[in-house]
Amino acid sequence: MCFLLVVVLNFFLPRLLPGNPVAYLTGFSEQDMTPAQVVFYEDALHLNKPLATQFGFYLRSLLDGTLGYSYKKDAAVSALVGEKIGYTLQITVPAVLLSAGIGLLWGLRCGYKKDSLTDRFSTTALIILNAVPTFLIGLGLMIVFCFQNRWLPYTGLNSPEAVRGTAGHVWDRVLHLLLPVGTLTLAALPSRYLLVRNMAVSASDGKDILYAKQRGLPDSVIRRDYLLRSIAQPFLTMLGMSVSLCVGGSVVIEKIFSIGGMDSLLTEAVYTLDEPLMQGILFVTTCIMVLSILLTDFLCLLLDPKRRLEGKG
Repeated sequence: MCFLLVVVLNFFLPRLLPGNPVAYLTGFSEQDMTPAQVVFYEDALHLNKPLATQFGFYLRSLLDGTLGYSYKKDAAVSALVGEKIGYTLQITVPAVLLSAGIGLLWGLRCGYKKDSLTDRFSTTALIILNAVPTFLIGLGLMIVFCFQNRWLPYTGLNSPEAVRGTAGHVWDRVLHLLLPVGTLTLAALPSRYLLVRNMAVSASDGKDILYAKQRGLPDSVIRRDYLLRSIAQPFLTMLGMSVSLCVGGSVVIEKIFSIGGMDSLLTEAVYTLDEPLMQGILFVTTCIMVLSILLTDFLCLLLDPKRRLEGKG
């Protein structure tokens, strides 16, 4: 439903706003265009055709993967987004996996040992960390690791002297990614940890956990075979819904560490009023969110036999 709403809004908003739709869909001011250029763009954008026909052309641009055309950059939107989104995913994918893995293992351990010294210290520290803005985390890491100690690079994705296609280039990219990925991981970790910890605390009072303890099973086995099974589905659901938030949160990180990803593309599109490019970025972000939610729903079905049987019935 959210996906369809984005598609419809992307199409209708430029056409319903006051003024000439040509100006919104090209990013050029009406005063800067000659009458011949206005006619040309109206024909290129199919604005001289019925609204239903225009919507059909718009859907075709989504289905064929072009996502429209940026007249400001004289290129297909998909080519512009495809060039930049890889940089953004190099930050978000490792950060999502790291924050999920650490939050899951750490939260299970602390939730199972509720009110222990480790639990009290960890929960307090991560509640405080959760209140710190992402840009402050990034700046703090940059000051410590780049300016005070000069252990890591602080800008871009590669050094100018790195030769593409060599092992040195790969290692240089890894060093450049450590701080951005670390920043996003620290920003996303508290929500993962707190969710898992609170669910583990509730599940630890269940009869199956108490029975497992009475049987003398090791704590590691109880956490893996009992606690993890009971919280897996809500954790996966939260993880799927948070992927798009990490993509959006990486915008701030890309700005801090001067990474030319989706942040630079979106910023340029906003400042130049490149409406098709902004629409394409919103559409791609929505697709990432929808696909991540569908994937987590599929994984939940695999984990829960009851839901599979309900679906067949």
